[in-house]
Amino acid sequence: MQNKKRILLVDDDEDFVDINRTILESKYEVDVAFSSQSGLEKFKSGNFDLIILDLMMEDRDAGFSFSYAAKNDPKLKNIPILLLTSTPKVTGFSFDLERDKDWMKVDDFAEKPLGAASLLSKVKKLLNE
Repeated sequence: MQNKKRILLVDDDEDFVDINRTILESKYEVDVAFSSQSGLEKFKSGNFDLIILDLMMEDRDAGFSFSYAAKNDPKLKNIPILLLTSTPKVTGFSFDLERDKDWMKVDDFAEKPLGAASLLSKVKKLLNE
Protein backbone atom coordinates (compact mmCIF):
# COMPACT_ATOMS: atom_id res chain seq x y z
CA MET A 1 0.00 0.00 0.00
CA GLN A 2 1.30 3.44 -0.95
CA ASN A 3 1.85 5.99 1.81
CA LYS A 4 -0.44 8.99 1.69
CA LYS A 5 1.17 12.37 1.19
CA ARG A 6 1.12 14.56 4.28
CA ILE A 7 -0.50 18.00 4.41
CA LEU A 8 -0.32 20.55 7.21
CA LEU A 9 -3.42 22.77 7.34
CA VAL A 10 -2.81 26.00 9.30
CA ASP A 11 -5.83 28.22 10.00
CA ASP A 12 -7.37 29.79 13.10
CA ASP A 13 -10.96 29.12 11.95
CA GLU A 14 -11.92 25.74 13.44
CA ASP A 15 -14.95 25.33 11.17
CA PHE A 16 -12.85 26.00 8.08
CA VAL A 17 -10.25 23.50 9.29
CA ASP A 18 -12.88 20.82 9.99
CA ILE A 19 -14.48 21.17 6.55
CA ASN A 20 -11.22 21.19 4.62
CA ARG A 21 -9.67 18.45 6.70
CA THR A 22 -12.63 16.22 5.83
CA ILE A 23 -12.22 17.01 2.13
CA LEU A 24 -8.48 16.36 2.16
CA GLU A 25 -8.50 13.22 4.31
CA SER A 26 -10.15 11.26 1.53
CA LYS A 27 -6.76 11.25 -0.25
CA TYR A 28 -4.14 12.61 2.14
CA GLU A 29 -2.89 12.43 5.70
CA VAL A 30 -3.75 15.77 7.31
CA ASP A 31 -2.40 17.44 10.43
CA VAL A 32 -3.66 20.81 11.65
CA ALA A 33 -2.47 23.85 13.56
CA PHE A 34 -4.58 26.81 14.68
CA SER A 35 -1.90 29.52 14.66
CA SER A 36 1.10 30.36 12.52
CA GLN A 37 3.44 29.79 15.46
CA SER A 38 2.17 26.28 16.24
CA GLY A 39 2.02 25.58 12.51
CA LEU A 40 5.65 26.53 12.00
CA GLU A 41 6.69 24.36 14.96
CA LYS A 42 4.80 21.38 13.49
CA PHE A 43 6.20 22.10 10.03
CA LYS A 44 9.78 22.11 11.31
CA SER A 45 9.35 18.89 13.28
CA GLY A 46 7.19 16.98 10.79
CA ASN A 47 7.66 15.55 7.36
CA PHE A 48 5.05 17.31 5.22
CA ASP A 49 4.59 17.35 1.46
CA LEU A 50 2.40 20.49 1.35
CA ILE A 51 1.31 23.36 3.59
CA ILE A 52 -2.12 24.96 3.28
CA LEU A 53 -1.95 28.26 5.11
CA ASP A 54 -4.30 31.07 6.08
CA LEU A 55 -2.99 34.62 5.75
CA MET A 56 -4.77 36.41 8.60
CA MET A 57 -4.61 34.57 11.91
CA GLU A 58 -3.19 35.97 15.17
CA ASP A 59 -1.78 38.84 13.08
CA ARG A 60 -3.00 40.19 9.74
CA ASP A 61 0.20 39.01 8.07
CA ALA A 62 0.80 35.79 10.06
CA GLY A 63 0.70 33.68 6.91
CA PHE A 64 3.35 35.82 5.24
CA SER A 65 5.58 35.55 8.33
CA PHE A 66 5.15 31.77 8.24
CA SER A 67 5.95 31.51 4.53
CA TYR A 68 9.01 33.78 4.82
CA ALA A 69 10.39 31.63 7.65
CA ALA A 70 9.68 28.42 5.73
CA LYS A 71 11.13 29.57 2.42
CA ASN A 72 14.29 30.84 4.17
CA ASP A 73 14.89 27.48 5.88
CA PRO A 74 17.09 25.18 3.75
CA LYS A 75 15.21 22.07 4.96
CA LEU A 76 11.74 23.49 4.25
CA LYS A 77 12.14 25.83 1.30
CA ASN A 78 11.17 23.30 -1.38
CA ILE A 79 7.91 22.25 0.25
CA PRO A 80 5.02 23.97 -1.55
CA ILE A 81 2.75 26.41 0.27
CA LEU A 82 -0.83 27.12 -0.76
CA LEU A 83 -2.05 30.38 0.78
CA LEU A 84 -5.80 30.67 1.30
CA THR A 85 -7.16 34.08 2.22
CA SER A 86 -10.28 36.13 2.63
CA THR A 87 -8.17 39.32 2.60
CA PRO A 88 -9.76 40.76 -0.57
CA LYS A 89 -13.21 40.54 1.05
CA VAL A 90 -11.99 41.96 4.38
CA THR A 91 -9.58 44.67 3.21
CA GLY A 92 -10.19 45.16 -0.50
CA PHE A 93 -6.52 44.37 -1.16
CA SER A 94 -6.01 41.77 -3.86
CA PHE A 95 -3.06 39.58 -4.84
CA ASP A 96 -1.72 38.49 -8.18
CA LEU A 97 0.72 35.59 -7.92
CA GLU A 98 2.57 36.54 -11.10
CA ARG A 99 2.92 40.19 -10.08
CA ASP A 100 3.55 39.55 -6.36
CA LYS A 101 5.56 36.30 -6.43
CA ASP A 102 8.83 37.95 -5.38
CA TRP A 103 7.48 39.03 -2.01
CA MET A 104 4.60 36.58 -1.36
CA LYS A 105 6.89 33.54 -0.88
CA VAL A 106 4.10 31.05 -1.62
CA ASP A 107 3.63 28.63 -4.49
CA ASP A 108 -0.06 29.30 -5.08
CA PHE A 109 -2.95 31.14 -3.49
CA ALA A 110 -6.71 31.25 -3.61
CA GLU A 111 -9.50 33.29 -2.11
CA LYS A 112 -11.75 31.78 0.54
CA PRO A 113 -14.14 30.11 0.38
CA LEU A 114 -12.69 27.53 -1.97
CA GLY A 115 -14.87 24.65 -3.16
CA ALA A 116 -13.81 21.04 -2.66
CA ALA A 117 -13.03 20.41 -6.33
CA SER A 118 -10.93 23.58 -6.61
CA LEU A 119 -9.05 22.80 -3.41
CA LEU A 120 -8.25 19.26 -4.50
CA SER A 121 -7.21 20.49 -7.94
CA LYS A 122 -4.74 22.99 -6.47
CA VAL A 123 -3.39 20.39 -4.04
CA LYS A 124 -2.86 17.84 -6.83
CA LYS A 125 -1.07 20.42 -8.95
CA LEU A 126 1.26 21.44 -6.11
CA LEU A 127 1.99 17.80 -5.29
CA ASN A 128 2.65 17.03 -8.97
CA GLU A 129 -0.03 14.36 -9.05
